Formats: sequence, structure tokens, C-alpha cells
Amino acid sequence: MLQVRVRMLLLDPDVPAAAIRAAEIGENTERFAAGIGPAIARLAEFDGHPYVSMRTALYDRLPTWRMIGFDGVLYVSTFGTAAEGHRSGMYKLTAATGGVLHAGFRRQFEEMWRQARHLWKERTAT
Repeated sequence: MLQVRVRMLLLDPDVPAAAIRAAEIGENTERFAAGIGPAIARLAEFDGHPYVSMRTALYDRLPTWRMIGFDGVLYVSTFGTAAEGHRSGMYKLTAATGGVLHAGFRRQFEEMWRQARHLWKERTAT
């Protein structure tokens, strides 16, 4: 069975954008930042998984989109200034002939990925 390649971008809890985002949703800055740690720990559990190649990186800008990449598919939702991200619908984007929406989000994702701080190297299961 082939591995699925997953890349997850999370907001870096130690950057000013995390405090701004916490204020937008009316949450305590320290509690907001501390909430990112468990997500990182859960994603780390995939290290060495036989069917999932998980990579995680932290970005330093105010989030406007949540993007999760599974191979060539993107799942996208948005962050509003007054709403938590989990209240936003998640949209599945796949490449379409002549379509630019997937290509545009993929470009943004790749640029964010390039600039992000990577938490661990990609490994494949043995």
C-alpha cells in the first residue's frame, strides 16, 4: 500500500500573529498559544507510520486560511476576525482542467510551506 503524503501548516504559537489571532476570537493569548502544542504532539504520533508520511511546519503570519494538503488535494477553510476556524466549513479542492482556484491555493500553500519552520524531517516507514 502506498503512503499518503500529508503536510500540515500550523500557526507558530510564539509569534506576534498568535497574540493577534487570540485577541480576534476573544481568547487568552497564553491559552491560545498553549492549545497549538497538543496539535503538534498528535501530529508527531504519525512519525514512522506505515501509510502516512506526515510533515508539519509552523508559519508566522496572521492566518486567513486553513490549508491541509493530502498528496494533490487541498482542504481549505477560512478564518474570520470574529470566528474560530473550527466553525468554518472545509472545502475540498482538486485540480481541474483550466481551473485556477486549486492552482492559486496550491501556490499559496507552497509559498507558506517554503517559508515555514519545519518541525521534523519527512520519513518513510520501513
